[in-house]
Amino acid sequence: MSTKTILPGPVLILPLSIMLVGQIFAKMSGNFISSEGSIINVYSLISYICLISRGVLWIFIIRRMRLVFAYPVMSLNYILVLIVSHFFFHEEIVSANLIGAGLITAGVILIGIGERQTRKAA
Repeated sequence: MSTKTILPGPVLILPLSIMLVGQIFAKMSGNFISSEGSIINVYSLISYICLISRGVLWIFIIRRMRLVFAYPVMSLNYILVLIVSHFFFHEEIVSANLIGAGLITAGVILIGIGERQTRKAA
């Protein structure tokens, strides 16, 4: 049995959001570099700040939450990036993307069910 403090699952929304914003700004930085040629730009700076902040927050969270639960939930970021890239950057979503997103979602749901059963057994 784990001695970790139980943190509620919604706590993971914050690092997910920070990581998503960081990745959006990384994409914007790449676009800026392609058009302007300058590798140093505000988009890169915001991206790094977000990703470092998420890293620090992630360390705090995994110290208090079972990694077997927290890490798969963070994989939902792949789905969020898929959606955001479609709406903000007009990237195409193909059937393989949707199948992959469905598999990720199913996996996270199954892990959540397993975590709930683990808590009940403890």
